[in-house]
Amino acid sequence: MKILAAIEAFAGVSYILYLIRFQAIDPFVVLPLAMAAISFGIAYGLYRIKRPAWFLSMGFSLFGLVFGSAGLLLVGLTLESALVDLPKLILDLITVLLLLSKDVRKAFRI
Repeated sequence: MKILAAIEAFAGVSYILYLIRFQAIDPFVVLPLAMAAISFGIAYGLYRIKRPAWFLSMGFSLFGLVFGSAGLLLVGLTLESALVDLPKLILDLITVLLLLSKDVRKAFRI
């Protein structure tokens, strides 16, 4: 559970780091801020072994995996996408695989 919580917390940190690029607060800043809050909430839920956190983590990870892969296929693999997008896809894949593991499903009673 600690690894899953750490991955989700890392996602929250990455959203916060993304916000540093913005100088002013506008509507586009609200989405990454909300995503950071959601990621930290999911991380806490996974750490505390709360069943809704498993479903939220699975949903967000599958969403990121599907749409991140599609975006990567449409844009193509460049140096920038390999450094920015590929690690996110790998973390989403690791998260899905860990969530589907027998021990984790047993802990969350799924």
